Amino acid sequence: MNISPSLKKHSLEFLVVFLGILSSFAIDNYLEAAQKVDQKNLLLDELYLSINEDLAQLEIVNEALDDCLNSIERLIGKSSAMTSDSIIAYHISNVSAKMAISFFPQKGIYNQLINTNSFELIEDRELRRKISDLYEHLDERKNAADLKFDFFAESFDKALLNKIYYRTKIQELENSVSLSTVIYDHELTENFLSDPEVLGYLSNAEKRIYFYLELMKKYAQSMSEITSRLESSSPGIKG
Repeated sequence: MNISPSLKKHSLEFLVVFLGILSSFAIDNYLEAAQKVDQKNLLLDELYLSINEDLAQLEIVNEALDDCLNSIERLIGKSSAMTSDSIIAYHISNVSAKMAISFFPQKGIYNQLINTNSFELIEDRELRRKISDLYEHLDERKNAADLKFDFFAESFDKALLNKIYYRTKIQELENSVSLSTVIYDHELTENFLSDPEVLGYLSNAEKRIYFYLELMKKYAQSMSEITSRLESSSPGIKG
């Protein structure tokens, strides 16, 4: 079978055009995939910075809760240092101000990883699991604990309304206020620290804070494991 020179020419031209289009699609797909990988790596670098900021914030939360536990211990134990109503008022105010302090991890970068489909591009399956556990499972547990603690803190303050009166001086800081308690006026009912309701609320607060601190330990461990894996797997991060 003879093929005319004209048909050969047109067939060759078609093949050249077809291969050109195919190459163009391949190059576009490659560039798009490379762009997605670059975006994923950039978001992981930002996640690393965000988690380190959260770790610093977590230390502040833990310090406040530890200080709150110290005040509860002094109040329940009726420490020998508890020599005046002003000191009692100080520690009650300290408990009220700090027992419901919450940790709020930044979720913006994680949400970007999900919304841009970058999360599925993370090759380290264990890293994906740990990130998901941090921002989904642990976050759900914390939100439930925060809600219960908020209700308890409100109940605590209401229960003591008729038992103790005090006024505190608020020290303003840049973009915040100090949690340090300064009492300049106070009045307590007689035998305040022997009141069963007061002791019941204090012991309940102590238990809730211990549970919350245990949850914060899981956060710290999870975040530290993620940053460690990011340091070893992400090209833009240096430990």
